[in-house]
Amino acid sequence: MKIKNLKFKISLVSLFTFYVLGFRFAQPAQAQNVDLGIYPPVFQIQSNPPSDIKIPFSIQNFTDSDVPLTISLRPFTAGSSENGNITFIDTASYADPYLPERIQVLDGDNSIGDITLSPQQKKDLTLEIQIPNNEPKGDYYLSLVFTSNADTINNRTSSQATIGIASNILLSVGPFSKPQGKIEEFSTPFFVSKGPIPFTLRVKNSSDHFVTSKGNIVINNMFGQTIGKINLLSVNILSDTIRRIPDSLQTNPTEAIWPEKFLVGPYTATLTLALSDNGPLFTKELVFFAFPLEYTIAILIIISLIIFIAIRINHSRKNL
Repeated sequence: MKIKNLKFKISLVSLFTFYVLGFRFAQPAQAQNVDLGIYPPVFQIQSNPPSDIKIPFSIQNFTDSDVPLTISLRPFTAGSSENGNITFIDTASYADPYLPERIQVLDGDNSIGDITLSPQQKKDLTLEIQIPNNEPKGDYYLSLVFTSNADTINNRTSSQATIGIASNILLSVGPFSKPQGKIEEFSTPFFVSKGPIPFTLRVKNSSDHFVTSKGNIVINNMFGQTIGKINLLSVNILSDTIRRIPDSLQTNPTEAIWPEKFLVGPYTATLTLALSDNGPLFTKELVFFAFPLEYTIAILIIISLIIFIAIRINHSRKNL
């Protein structure tokens, strides 16, 4: 069994806004006077059956009030936007619709369905997943959701808003084959007058399990000198889906941005991308041309003046 957990940061608190398919970490946020944190924001699990997986995790209340929470599991798939958003689905679409029944949250040795966090309390819990010997091969994606009504927290009846926090579970059941996929699109405008330069990178995962991509884009000028490098955000790409990959700074959620502003001449951008630590590795190049618009206008004016003067001179000679 191979379990990968991410570094600790506090994930986003909002109404079922779960942007944790990639290695994204949200900062602490206020929602209906409730401030919660959960670690890890993503469980990445690969296991061959049979197995009994137990993973420790923690949830914390950063407020000065008691926070009662209900625990639930919500299956999901990748959203159509290709940017890491998710869409909740019905469990019946699973190869094993009974899998969620074998996933539970443990407080010590006891399975729980709800919890109340005291002010400033951090609670250590355990996620247990039981995979029987006959578990169908494939990927299973679920959100482990903690929710509560805001009126319960704030001791008022005027608000019925639901607040929540979640950690997504990416479960792959083996045996596993070698990751497969392709670059669906790597593009940028052919001609630009100035930067920053946006690159559209769409990657398809054709594997029967999720992969975690890593890569960069290197930019060379007309002399072959490396003048820029874009580190790509390492993201999880779900099985048989396409994902847009932004830069590691997430300047734009759907594009990789090279922030250089002043550009002149032709440039070559070379993409290097691996779908996993074991490959496959892809490389792709594209060329784009940059020239400041004000320079272009100035050159056109000069050329027009030269042509005008030449015509006038030629006309004057004919009249002599």
